[in-house]
Amino acid sequence: MITYFSWWYGEALTNYLIAIKVMVGKVYSFFSIRVLIKTLFDPWKRDAYSVENASLQARMKIWLDNMISRLVGFAVRLFTVLLGLAAILLFFVLLLVGLLVWLAFPILVLGLIINGARIMING
Repeated sequence: MITYFSWWYGEALTNYLIAIKVMVGKVYSFFSIRVLIKTLFDPWKRDAYSVENASLQARMKIWLDNMISRLVGFAVRLFTVLLGLAAILLFFVLLLVGLLVWLAFPILVLGLIINGARIMING
């Protein structure tokens, strides 16, 4: 029984904590948060134009199109980063709840066994 508790709160708990770190890292990687932050102000789908020897009106239209493309790229990337951070937070909270259940489970089972034996003895 002692070896079970030493395994449960030792090696298995360490493995669970490593699994938490790996899973949160996978969610972070899934949303590509680092890449999205680095390219936050880049044009959407790299949709940027440039023209040489164009009229002033054509240059202003190209500049406006490029700014709109950057604005769309910023909005989509920012939304994705915020969604990714919310997913990481939610996932982390759920894993912490799982950790609390993990820590309490053997004690809970032992308490239920003792309570069941007490009920059987007292009728």
